[in-house]
Amino acid sequence: MRVNAQLIDARTDAHLWAQTYDRDLADVFAIQSEIAKTIADQLQAKLSPSEKSAIEQPPTTDITAFNLYSHAKNLFLTAFASLNGRADLLQAADLLKQAVARDPLFFQAYCQLAFTEINIYGVVDPSPEYLAEAEAALQSAARLRPDAGETHLARARNLYWGYLDYDGALRELEIARQSLPGEDWIFSLKGYIERRQGRWEECIRDLERATELDPRNVLLKRNRRSSAYWLSNRTIRVRNRCTHSCNSIQTPTRDRCMK
Repeated sequence: MRVNAQLIDARTDAHLWAQTYDRDLADVFAIQSEIAKTIADQLQAKLSPSEKSAIEQPPTTDITAFNLYSHAKNLFLTAFASLNGRADLLQAADLLKQAVARDPLFFQAYCQLAFTEINIYGVVDPSPEYLAEAEAALQSAARLRPDAGETHLARARNLYWGYLDYDGALRELEIARQSLPGEDWIFSLKGYIERRQGRWEECIRDLERATELDPRNVLLKRNRRSSAYWLSNRTIRVRNRCTHSCNSIQTPTRDRCMK
């Protein structure tokens, strides 16, 4: 098996590092760990003991389960830009169920399954069965690693899309951020919640941060632009209401209102 790994600055498309690995297929997880360590060195990142342990520990010992998981992630990432989005999400969920059936200790697959099911529920089909599936996957992940940032992120997603519990979701995101400071989904989900709460400036700030972490996320860029548009329109409407109200007010009160 040959793996060509590259480190590219997504903001400029500049190539920072590249390496080719020729290994046996059975060494795929060892290659992943080696690549992750090399990238961290190239970025001069200081890894905590827990982060080093996470890099060294393979996500699963079952190659077939990992292939199912990888295929499901790719389907999920392209589903929202696909004409077959619903079918792709349902297929992704099915593949992830096959992955955890092969390896019941596959933590990342449970997290991705919870994410997929809650998106089906929140975006495609609000049938209670999909929310129940998302909750079941979250509980399985929590049994394996209850304190992991990924577990808290999965719970935040369920609270947001499944129950509209914005405050609970924000609390879970804050816990997740402590161990996943570079996870773009933490900032994007926080931005979506703040948008629903009418906290527009904070929403724009967090969506911009998420875009910095994942510059190629087209859906995220679209949400950021639409939020900025609504903020701009809201500002104009407020100023127009203020101007209309101030027309009947004597100066200097009116002057203060117009500032």
